[in-house]
Amino acid sequence: MVFPETIFSYITQEETSYQTRAIQLGDNWEWNMRDHLTLSFHMKHGKYLNISNDPRTKPPFQNIILPILEFRYAAEDRDVKDIIFETEEPEKQHLSFLIKKYWDDVFTIENNLDEFLDDAVEDKVDYGGVLVQKGAGAVPEVIFLQTIAFCDQTDILGGPIGFKFNFSPKALKLKAKIGWGDKNKGADITIEELITMASKEKDSDSTTDVEQKNQTTGKNIEVYVVRGTLPSAYLKGDDMKNLTDQVQVVGFYWDEKNMKHGVTLYKSKETESVLKFHAPKKIFGRALGWGGVEALLDPQIWSNFAEIHKNNLLKSASKNRLFTDDDAYSSRNRIQDMENDEITVIDKESKYGIRQIPVGTVNIQLFDNRVAELEQHAQKLAGVTDPLLGRQPPAGTPFRLQERVVFEGKKPHERTAGKFDKFVEEIMNDWVIPHMTREITKGKVFLSTLTSDQMEYILQRVPRNRAIKTQWEQVLSGQIPEDLEVLTEKEKQNLLQNGNQHILEILKDEFKNVRMKVKVRVSSKQKDMAQFTDKLVNVLRQYLTLPPEVKSDPVTVELLSQILEASGISPASLGKFATAFAQTPQVPEETTKPLKELVKREVVTA
Repeated sequence: MVFPETIFSYITQEETSYQTRAIQLGDNWEWNMRDHLTLSFHMKHGKYLNISNDPRTKPPFQNIILPILEFRYAAEDRDVKDIIFETEEPEKQHLSFLIKKYWDDVFTIENNLDEFLDDAVEDKVDYGGVLVQKGAGAVPEVIFLQTIAFCDQTDILGGPIGFKFNFSPKALKLKAKIGWGDKNKGADITIEELITMASKEKDSDSTTDVEQKNQTTGKNIEVYVVRGTLPSAYLKGDDMKNLTDQVQVVGFYWDEKNMKHGVTLYKSKETESVLKFHAPKKIFGRALGWGGVEALLDPQIWSNFAEIHKNNLLKSASKNRLFTDDDAYSSRNRIQDMENDEITVIDKESKYGIRQIPVGTVNIQLFDNRVAELEQHAQKLAGVTDPLLGRQPPAGTPFRLQERVVFEGKKPHERTAGKFDKFVEEIMNDWVIPHMTREITKGKVFLSTLTSDQMEYILQRVPRNRAIKTQWEQVLSGQIPEDLEVLTEKEKQNLLQNGNQHILEILKDEFKNVRMKVKVRVSSKQKDMAQFTDKLVNVLRQYLTLPPEVKSDPVTVELLSQILEASGISPASLGKFATAFAQTPQVPEETTKPLKELVKREVVTA
């Protein structure tokens, strides 16, 4: 490739190419990324691309895409609490607990990571890919694909990539914190100087040949951020043949003669990649994968076709067409202006008088059936059947069958979500964990709400450690140390008095040189909770009917473990129950029966 002499000419050239040139995917398949994004955006929101969307005049648009997308968002959703942390040092596993609580109660809230995950899921579902940037403080940010000004359409990160933003003066001034407008960092002009030259127009996202501008209430500054391997001349002004990884921030303004000029706000070498991309359903030869909207375009287009023609038939059927053989009647009367019960006169020679023109009936039900067929076809394409959408099953459908259909129907979405989990793990391990560890080593104190499992974890460790510390202090002060078990129980009661809310403190340098790794754990993927509960209740129900001597028999215990493992349940799930019943003294059946019934009710209720 021959690069233009300036970064400004390069941006203009590549942006034009991105908007107008398509790549060849197959013998009869051309694809343009900007067209793909624009069409998907319109269709998702129920808008025509090349027809007026004025609600008073636009043709009907029955949106069958959005409800299906909404289900996919929910099915493939991820929550920050699904992310767990592990140390690579077994003797420091307690640090995993601390960093998990810091993640849940502090870091995710301060950096709004729930919104990041939601935006990432929607982009990958809608358009077939999600682009993420390492933001301030190593916090990941979704870069919406519509902001791309140009890129390699065959591999989104395979070449230089440019992003186009429109900043208000206030938003642009905030960028001064990261060096924009600083002439010591390559700027040709300060931010204040660029703002004074900015116009009150903003480029639209129109795909028409006529350049359109949106008038705004205040000034907007057009800024391009370009990343990639570019000529060193763009950075230092030397040889065009040498290439360097760099980032360029360029602003544009128009002069009095309506001529567009570019200025540099920032430029620097780039030593590490700050972009990551994920496409769950890749297509060979193009940057974006198979998008959720793209998969439903044909059913949506033909559904609109049927709705438009059905609407035209309804309009035609609603007209009251009349005929008469009185040649002079229409000149004497204007029927459309008549009031009710108004009397008119027909020529006495008229044979027919005034009659309604007979019109052949058209079965609109055929169009309704066709729209329903297209909607069902769209659901199959997206892997979203009626049970998954919560629709009532046909009469007589067994509950177990319906439950199984829903469970099996989610598997394709879980597979796609599993790929996204790996992408999130990569982001966390490469960007977030190093930054969070640096923050934690400074020391943190925060209030945390603990779950029952976490409270049990604390009660098993903290009271005894505090009791031992108290004994040491008593010995060092010349006192006779109290009994360890008594002290432990006191400390446990002190913790329980505070309920499940406790102040946690991470000591300075406690995480120094500790290697952490992250794993995305998806509860819905590991086990279906309703099915898990059903299996557990069935196993317990059978177990509780056994005589005490059979429960304590090693063969029974082994068989119980095998049954649990075959059901996909950890034997540890029943450890406490098994131990309790195995140690139950043998008493008459009449005495134990009410207790068994009580336990059954409690288990089922839980």
